[in-house]
Amino acid sequence: MNYVNHLGNQSLNIIGITGSPATGKKSIGKIVADSLKYKFLDLNKIALESGGVLSDGEDFEVDTDKLRKQVLRKIKGRKVVLVGHLLPFILSQDEIEFVAVLRCSPKELEARYSKRAYSNKKIKDNISSEILDICFASALRSFGPSTIAEFDTTERQPNDIAKDIRLVWSGDAKRSFGKINWLSEIFTEDLIKKYLD
Repeated sequence: MNYVNHLGNQSLNIIGITGSPATGKKSIGKIVADSLKYKFLDLNKIALESGGVLSDGEDFEVDTDKLRKQVLRKIKGRKVVLVGHLLPFILSQDEIEFVAVLRCSPKELEARYSKRAYSNKKIKDNISSEILDICFASALRSFGPSTIAEFDTTERQPNDIAKDIRLVWSGDAKRSFGKINWLSEIFTEDLIKKYLD
């Protein structure tokens, strides 16, 4: 499953993991990287180290052009697991081999955000983004349907998700995307006002 990199016609060995905050990107990404003997890279950490963060407050704004330059330098010629919600704004389809989009139910995300002491606004913004498939849609637009797969991390252990990612990446399990629908869940449980009002 190697794709051609238009920057140098080299085979790619880049696995991306993206999704809303608290879906398990870092913990799962580290397990995947360790199991494959790949280098683990966190986009947020690279942005902070390179001085590409425009605002480190509630919204965490990043200079994506600066971050992209740093990332391209770090991944060149390496086998890498690259994680972060900014992934669709940093790399394109011909620069990455496979992208796992992590998903999580709104109720579980709310519990995770509360543990992180997010403000009410930040909780609501991130949950509404997950409900409306913002990270998934960004990944689909940037990487195309042949590159991405979705993984539901709700009430599942990181090791199990990492195993599923490896199986799909290697072609030993079926790729699935576009089947997760949190809107139906919150309509059924009458949470529409709480999360989207």
